[in-house]
Amino acid sequence: MAKMVSRTVDLRSDTVTKPTESMRAAMAAADVDDDVLGYDPTALRLETEMARITGKEAALFVPSGTMGNLISVLVHCDIRGSEVILGDNAHIHIYENGGISTIGGVHPRPVKNNQDGTMDIDLIEAAIRDPRGVLVYPTTRLICLENTHAK
Repeated sequence: MAKMVSRTVDLRSDTVTKPTESMRAAMAAADVDDDVLGYDPTALRLETEMARITGKEAALFVPSGTMGNLISVLVHCDIRGSEVILGDNAHIHIYENGGISTIGGVHPRPVKNNQDGTMDIDLIEAAIRDPRGVLVYPTTRLICLENTHAK
């Protein structure tokens, strides 16, 4: 009888991931250079492969999910004072130190999350600002939906 192998993969956060010894060895042996100048062959291979897998024009490697979330919000809310609709328990809203507001000047407009992390479409639609109020209200520019829910 074959022995059953059981292993837990913890995907709660990028901060709880622990690399294996073979992963550490691969990182130590990786061919690296200056990524800012576009010379890092390992980062370039990773970005090229991720763009191919996702069917996108390009990809960008960032060191954390928090940074990726911030960049994503700022790409869509490129005008200070923009507003993003998101769940009241969303990771971006609860756990990322208010980065979208502090760094990007983006106003969060939370909508109540259901117990399972989803949000009611009627509540989302009701939260979208009327563009005629642009002189007094933030402009809704983005709706963030999480495919996993942290809380």
